[in-house]
Amino acid sequence: MMGGRTTGWGAKRWVAGLSAVVAVAAATWGTTGAMESGRGSVTEIATVQPATKQPPVGCSYRTSDGLHINSTVTKQVLLMYGSASDTISFSFRPTNKSEEIESVAITSYKRAIITSVSEAEQNVVGNVGGVPVTNMTFTIGFDGTVGETGYVVEVTTQEDTYTMEGSYEVGGFVLSLDDKIVSGEEKDGLQLGDVVSLASKSLTECSMKWKAFGSTVSSASLDVSTIEIAFKEQEGSTFLKEVEYEDTCSVDGYVDSKLADGCGVGFSPNGNAFAIKTSPYRCGYGQFFVHFTWPEIQLNGEVFETVLIVKFDKSSPPPCVALANTVEVDARGGVVAVEMFNLLNPPQPSDVQKVILTYDGKSYDSDSGKSTLEQPDQTVVFPVSGGTSGETHEATIECAFEDRTIEATYLGGNVQVEVTGEASLAEIKDLPERDGKIIFAVLIEFDRYDPENYTVTTHGKCIAGLIAMLGGDVDGYGLASVRRGSAIPEVLLYADDKEDYDAQVETLKADLDEETCKGQEAMDEPCSDVRFLESYVVASDGSGVSGDGSAVAAASGLATWSIALIAVLGALLVLLLVALALWAVYRRSAEQTESDYSTSGPLGVPDPDDLLYNESVVRDVYGRSNGAGPTAETAAARAREAELREEFPRPPSTSAASGRAETDDASSTYSGLMG
Repeated sequence: MMGGRTTGWGAKRWVAGLSAVVAVAAATWGTTGAMESGRGSVTEIATVQPATKQPPVGCSYRTSDGLHINSTVTKQVLLMYGSASDTISFSFRPTNKSEEIESVAITSYKRAIITSVSEAEQNVVGNVGGVPVTNMTFTIGFDGTVGETGYVVEVTTQEDTYTMEGSYEVGGFVLSLDDKIVSGEEKDGLQLGDVVSLASKSLTECSMKWKAFGSTVSSASLDVSTIEIAFKEQEGSTFLKEVEYEDTCSVDGYVDSKLADGCGVGFSPNGNAFAIKTSPYRCGYGQFFVHFTWPEIQLNGEVFETVLIVKFDKSSPPPCVALANTVEVDARGGVVAVEMFNLLNPPQPSDVQKVILTYDGKSYDSDSGKSTLEQPDQTVVFPVSGGTSGETHEATIECAFEDRTIEATYLGGNVQVEVTGEASLAEIKDLPERDGKIIFAVLIEFDRYDPENYTVTTHGKCIAGLIAMLGGDVDGYGLASVRRGSAIPEVLLYADDKEDYDAQVETLKADLDEETCKGQEAMDEPCSDVRFLESYVVASDGSGVSGDGSAVAAASGLATWSIALIAVLGALLVLLLVALALWAVYRRSAEQTESDYSTSGPLGVPDPDDLLYNESVVRDVYGRSNGAGPTAETAAARAREAELREEFPRPPSTSAASGRAETDDASSTYSGLMG
């Protein structure tokens, strides 16, 4: 920077001709340069001028070596996310000790670049020859654009005006629309219309202004194709695809006012413009973010970054949308899967209750259990009846909300349903034994099907996917069964040895992982609807051997749950047979006992040959046993009581003649006679 006085120095004059640059560090008497926002950095460069040990009269910077420089200094600032701030400090020494500072100000700068300047903080830090030396610090704000600007520091005393000149380079880029800057976190962003306006005019062009350090805006040497682009929603991590953009798209692909198909954003090759093309009817949460990183623009190891906020008018909710496609269904019947979006909240104000597919005079409701209802796209599955192979029908789709039913909007034309394939289920196919080969089975679950509609066509897609993952040909694949779950084909394959078996199984597990989705794509199925379940080696004698070689149940063709169920049923059957046998023995013994106790005398009199009687364990109603009998008098009395009991039974306990209001049980009827 340049220091001077109006008398003899020349006030407010620029010093030209930078001969070399050196870093100037912040010091007690010198300059500081730090981004207050923490998002960027500042570098100071200055021409090498004769330095003095003592601060000269006027304004000066002080180096880290304690030397003072009063020459023009240029600072570089990185405009991160649309804003930055910096501090400048300098030392001021008046001509004589009697001079007092009346005012300090920074003037003569481009207000589009420097947008705010604080009041100066003044601190007397020492003196030279009795003349005080004052440190003065300003905070400079940058909020909006990039480029270059100069400034002038003015210190006024009662005797003179002292000046110092400097400049800033603000690096990065900004986007503007209708002369209003729209990029940056604190800006309003792109304000787009509702679904109607988006469908009629989806392309928006913004002007671009950029600054690379040490170059001019008109320079064509900078490569904007190195800018990195990413998208993010306001809420959550799932981008709702309001803009179609793949990694294969060219960053500088906005040529002749056009973007390539499927590439929703792009810069012009000369860096003058940026265009964004929104996908019709995708309005998301009301706004999303386009994040930019530019590795070629960096300062002190920090790379330039900024953001563009894109906002939608959600006063009119978007319709449910079906993506045009020709979908196939087997002549036997099966499922039709249609790709859709806007079925979930957001962006709809209420969730879709069901989706209805109509073609060939019939309507079918969606199956939520088989559909994939996730953001950003939904795969809606309809179980349908069969048809005539070779016919194609134009379908209509309706979305039933809680309070209304609307027909879907179709992107690219109506959905076509093509009836194809064989009207038969996949057939069982054994694999013949081959010398030196292992036969093994894998179980793969398809959510969209069940055994009743796992047709030849569907199985053909399964085998095609397996061939794509493992190689070989159709003859190297068999089918042992199609089990229940959803539809679980038990596919038979060959392996050279145990090591080859393990390798093929690991390939299937990896490729059929939902995140990888390689196998599902090869089978033309949604990523979340197909999964690997288990595998095992099938021995040549028909017994099953698990993947690690240990023996398993002989019924290796059955799933684990099937084997467990059979075992449980077998155990129950054995228990039932044992119970029946015990009951038969018990019944036979009871019949024999009843005969023994009823054929040799009155009721309750045991047969004299009965084992329990002979062992004196029981006594008859007369008190007799084989070990000790009653006296003759007792026997006669009890015989008479028995005769009376048979001839004059007591009335039932509920009768008034019983002499009791209630009786607990029938045995009490004879209690008086049994005493």
